[in-house]
Amino acid sequence: MEPKGKNEGHRFDYNKIIDKIYIGSDLCRAGVCKIHGEEFRDLGIGFELNLSQENNELPPKDMRVGYLWLPVADGHSPTQVQLDIGTAAINSVVESGDAVYVHCKNGHGRSPTLVVAYLVRYKGYNLLEAQSLVKEERPEIHIEDSQIQELEKFEERWSK
Repeated sequence: MEPKGKNEGHRFDYNKIIDKIYIGSDLCRAGVCKIHGEEFRDLGIGFELNLSQENNELPPKDMRVGYLWLPVADGHSPTQVQLDIGTAAINSVVESGDAVYVHCKNGHGRSPTLVVAYLVRYKGYNLLEAQSLVKEERPEIHIEDSQIQELEKFEERWSK
């Protein structure tokens, strides 16, 4: 599936992974890019979860979306605590009926890692199934070995 959101030279791209969960980039500056906000509204996104350590940019106030920043350095994995907090936040938003937009800088490593963890914890997927689903919907992901190791620990903790 082609990433959505490329428009007028903007590089805000995303993919729907499952109902109400999107993974994407943070290359479109929310404060100045109206496309970002308009698309969020059109998709029913009520929450933005940012894993990008290098950029803690709040969504514009007029978007009226919730926001959580779990800073993770590029190429690294969220910690077990961050995975617990992030997956619980995603679940809470989805259960409230809103969609959630999970991103890091490019939407290739940190954010897919968190969504895989969510699928394991709340949707009953095993690690391989969850990775395959996310990769199928967002082919450009590349989850690093360190991220896989954290996901293996996470799966072990939550599959009991």
